[in-house]
Amino acid sequence: MLIKHNIPCYAVVGNPIEHSKSPIIHNEFSMQTGISIKYDKILTSEDHFSKTIKDFFESNGFGLNITVPFKKKAFEIIPYNNISERAKLAKAINTIWKTDNKLYGCNTDGVGLLKDLHRLNFNLNNANVLIIGAGGAARGILEPLILSNPSKIHIVNRTKINAENLLNDFTQSTIIKTNIKISYGGLSETNSDRPWDIVINTTASELNGENLNLPELIFNPKKSLAYDIMYAPHKTSFLLKSENEGATQCVDGLGMLIEQAAESFFIWHGIRPETNTVLHKLRQLIS
Repeated sequence: MLIKHNIPCYAVVGNPIEHSKSPIIHNEFSMQTGISIKYDKILTSEDHFSKTIKDFFESNGFGLNITVPFKKKAFEIIPYNNISERAKLAKAINTIWKTDNKLYGCNTDGVGLLKDLHRLNFNLNNANVLIIGAGGAARGILEPLILSNPSKIHIVNRTKINAENLLNDFTQSTIIKTNIKISYGGLSETNSDRPWDIVINTTASELNGENLNLPELIFNPKKSLAYDIMYAPHKTSFLLKSENEGATQCVDGLGMLIEQAAESFFIWHGIRPETNTVLHKLRQLIS
């Protein structure tokens, strides 16, 4: 029997999920804006993902955030006409909501990354960009990175064909047109267009206890940024490696997490919350 709740219910769905700070973030937004919500964490599996989403919205669920490894899976279960253009391009969804008894999907990862880079005073214009990974997170950030007019973007992945497929999806799309040089390769080809102004690790290797086995990264010695979309109490192995190899600034993805959450909150409630105080509070909490 489905349990109905009086307070609008929201949640984040993923596997693993215990580490997620999304409930803390959205509860902070709730207190800040005066919008009462209930926000939970939901663990599911590949086989049960679709049923998890269906059951949630049938029990007074209003909105979901989707995290690894289900962003591409979420794209497959939302009606295509109900998906935002940026999510269609990414073929990945991290935000779902219900309106007039229909489910809709969007991807706020790219918006979250750009807002955090703006906070860091990092200018993507004419920058050499290296993206590590070709999964849902990489797909979510590629369009806004392209639109920020970098000099070139190079995508590397453990499975090279996945990087090629990602690039082909974007270069063949009718949604976005660009003359920017975009290339791909395996992990051993990270320095084909060195030095890098920004290197973004989009993989969940740290979360899964895996080693990326990257070769030495060549950073711009004057100003460069190593950005890991994962976050942790201490610097991730990727950030430590980048620091040792010359990155002038090393940042984890906590700011991006909060900014993409703020964009989701705006989609759901029509109010964009303030993020700096939430970032400061959460950084203190996890340190």
